[in-house]
Amino acid sequence: MKKILALTLVLVMVLALCACGDGSKMAGTWELTAMTSDGEDYYATLKEYGITVVLQLNEDGTGYLDVGGEKEDITWSGSSITIDGEREIVKLNGDTLTIEETDAVMTFTRK
Repeated sequence: MKKILALTLVLVMVLALCACGDGSKMAGTWELTAMTSDGEDYYATLKEYGITVVLQLNEDGTGYLDVGGEKEDITWSGSSITIDGEREIVKLNGDTLTIEETDAVMTFTRK
């Protein structure tokens, strides 16, 4: 049950990312390194089940979100990343990409 909840939360939070700043700096491979929701550490749960989450942003504006081997195609342009038409605020700080919701935070680190 925790695995399904964690996967669902990851997919909901990353369904579409709207980044602040220069989008070209976002190109590359990003791996989830932290995830909390309502004070609970979901990253530890994902790690316990051996699930990795990778966000791939290609230079040509394509990419994918890979959650434990399940890939979802994405597109991105400039500072906007889109999956299924949904958007989230993303903060880019060097090699860290952070997505913050009201009570949840996901942190990706450049690989």
